[in-house]
Amino acid sequence: MKNPEVKASVQQSLTKRPAVTAALGLILLIVAFVGIRRWTTPPPVEQQFHTVKRGDMLISVVEGGALKAVNESIIRSEFEGMSRIISIVPEGTYAKKGDLLVELDSSELKDRLNQQEVSYQNSDFAFVQAKENLSIQRSLVDSQIKDAELRAEFAKSDLDKYIEGDAPQQINTQTNNIIIRKEQLQRAQDKLDWTQQLFKKGYASKSELEADGLSLMQSKISLEQAEEDLRLFRKYDMPKSVRRLESAWDQAKMELGRLKQRTSNQIAQAEADLRTRQRALELTLEKLNELKQQFENSRIKAPQDGLVVYASSNPFIGGSGGQILIEEGAQIRQRQEIIKLPDVSQMLVEIRVHESHVLQIRAGLDAYVTVDSIPDRRFKAKVKKVAVLPNSQDRWMNPNLKVYSTDVLIEDELPDLKPGVSARAEIIVTNLVQALTVPLQAVTTVKGKQVCYVQNGKGTTPAPVVVGNFNDQFIEIKSGLKEGDRVLLSPPAATDNADLSGSIISSAELEQQRTAPPATTAPKASPGNNNTSTQANPGREAESASGSIAAVATGQPAVAPGIVPPTPPAATAEPGSEFGGRRRGGNDPEAQKRREEFMKLSPEERAARMQQFRGRRGQPVSETSAPQNRNPE
Repeated sequence: MKNPEVKASVQQSLTKRPAVTAALGLILLIVAFVGIRRWTTPPPVEQQFHTVKRGDMLISVVEGGALKAVNESIIRSEFEGMSRIISIVPEGTYAKKGDLLVELDSSELKDRLNQQEVSYQNSDFAFVQAKENLSIQRSLVDSQIKDAELRAEFAKSDLDKYIEGDAPQQINTQTNNIIIRKEQLQRAQDKLDWTQQLFKKGYASKSELEADGLSLMQSKISLEQAEEDLRLFRKYDMPKSVRRLESAWDQAKMELGRLKQRTSNQIAQAEADLRTRQRALELTLEKLNELKQQFENSRIKAPQDGLVVYASSNPFIGGSGGQILIEEGAQIRQRQEIIKLPDVSQMLVEIRVHESHVLQIRAGLDAYVTVDSIPDRRFKAKVKKVAVLPNSQDRWMNPNLKVYSTDVLIEDELPDLKPGVSARAEIIVTNLVQALTVPLQAVTTVKGKQVCYVQNGKGTTPAPVVVGNFNDQFIEIKSGLKEGDRVLLSPPAATDNADLSGSIISSAELEQQRTAPPATTAPKASPGNNNTSTQANPGREAESASGSIAAVATGQPAVAPGIVPPTPPAATAEPGSEFGGRRRGGNDPEAQKRREEFMKLSPEERAARMQQFRGRRGQPVSETSAPQNRNPE
């Protein structure tokens, strides 16, 4: 090409042949791509193995929490409506039973209390007056009824007296009078007859004869009059008198009935008035007592000995930053918590256990508590209570996270500690003797089954295993392995030599993936599986990283059958490391923090992060899955 003539000839040839130019450019691009790929492919990482052996294994669950008093009194405002704090004891004060803790503003209440006392006095006077009025009414009614009953009794007595006494006596008198008149008439008749005989003989004068005749006539008239009087008495006077007396008796009885009804209404009205006054007095007294109680409620005293801790209000209601500070001058509503008065003589640790461990935890299990402020001491404890349902607050914040509130009661005597201090509880589940164990990261899930990759010559073979109990470092192998087997500490991920459903990829499929262009190649899915690649949804792989250990222990796939979360190299799988060390449970703050940071990344940053993660494990950085031991060409 140094000869100008040759160079011009070549350029002329290329100008005449555009197809040759395009082919040459394509060859240059392929060469450049192969060179870049070789340069960016990291060297393979040496695999590390663990020798399966038997030994004692302590099964425990370690969770963090905070100290809480067993006996805690919550001081609430019982003052009606809103009130203002005038004075309050400083937080942290140790209060004795009966000590004044809080004083609320009660100036308006005092005025209402004075007015209510006046109302009570008026109601009491009205009640006494109604009571006296009822007593007077009853006395007056009794007197009137007795008088009416007496009049009716007298009327009946008069009637009986007349019928049984006066009338018969008068009849007897008139009858006797008639008898006398008849006798007088007979004597007058005899005398007249005798005088007539004497007059005929000349012994009597004519005047004597006429006088005796007149006497006879008078006797007849008197007899007839007496008989007529008796007849009139029996026919008219006696019935008339009886009817008059009967009427008087009936009137007396009806008057007595009317009086009883009238007085009964008067008594009922007086009693109703008394009940009304009494109820008004009771309501007034009840209101007065309520105001007095409210006045007492404005001065809140300690119900027991304890440490004064200000209560926090609902973080979603009012206040700066969602908080209503408890301080002098603050507005307090009724039933709002003001002070918590814990009895620090006996305390517990309130922890939250992940759902993967909750079946192992039960009340009565032994535990040990370590307080963060005293890390060199352990306190003996027991599990007191395990919640039946998951914690609703954590479930609301993260629906995929289910933890159960658990109380661990500290049995040893504690030093001077305050509630809320961070602590960690280790619950002893069981202690396995001479159990066959492997590290947690050595077990993975393929097609919904737990497997370990066992060293077989220069390669590894997946061996199905049956797992048992586990702690934060090791897991029990019940079957599938034997003592002396060497298992891979970094099993192949789901995209190394298994598809997204967990089925192993054949050699032909693997070779096809190797030769396919990187930009268009994706892992081959098994029939009937519509899952996308890991890089297409990096958030799913991040979720798998936090849930795979629980899935291995429970025998369930972590995210989908066959999906195994990325595991760091064997160097990071030692006890105490990020993945192989002590597990903090489903609510580990460090894992949660890493998960949140990953979810904040953009899709491009997530894909880059996942490629870097595979590179550290010896996997190709490209999207095409490849066997772990493949060397870059």
